Amino acid sequence: MFPRDWRKLWAGSLVLAALGGFAYGWERRVENPPFIITTKSKEPPEMTLLRKGRYDDAAKAAVDAVKDEKRDYFRYYSVAAVYFARAAKDRSNREKWVGQAAFYIDKGASLGPDDPTNLMEAAFSMDRVGDDSNQSCPYYEKARQYGQDAMSQLKGDGIFVGDEKMPTQPIRDEIAKLLNKIQGKMEAKCTNKP
Repeated sequence: MFPRDWRKLWAGSLVLAALGGFAYGWERRVENPPFIITTKSKEPPEMTLLRKGRYDDAAKAAVDAVKDEKRDYFRYYSVAAVYFARAAKDRSNREKWVGQAAFYIDKGASLGPDDPTNLMEAAFSMDRVGDDSNQSCPYYEKARQYGQDAMSQLKGDGIFVGDEKMPTQPIRDEIAKLLNKIQGKMEAKCTNKP
């Protein structure tokens, strides 16, 4: 089609144009950064307030973020996390703040009783509350109950989490590990063993 010398010239021109374009773009990268770098996700207000140690304001912001309890029940775990963080910082009032965290975990669980992932979150969260409480046995018992309820709702080989179908076996495995861990804690710490 083209003489051999023309093909070399044509290929060389393409290589030089590509290198020149790359060099030009590289020099202008600061002025025009890629889209991914320029977008920043907005941090929830409760996180900003929590970092500043403003626990009451952070809890209020997290509660205010709940617009529809029937759909936003998972947001109560954020409120529980605020109180759990406060319990870690304010050790003299730890039981008070741990109790508040447990209250919001229970609230989130009660608003989504048919959602196995919600109950799984409640089980893991309540187990953590039990670990931090001086009166851990009632929290471990609640965690165990939430875990068992979640396990009983995982009937098929997959569930939908949002728009995505997830296999249930890895979820069952995680809940079973948690239940075994809770059973060991209850046997070690609780006088009324199940």
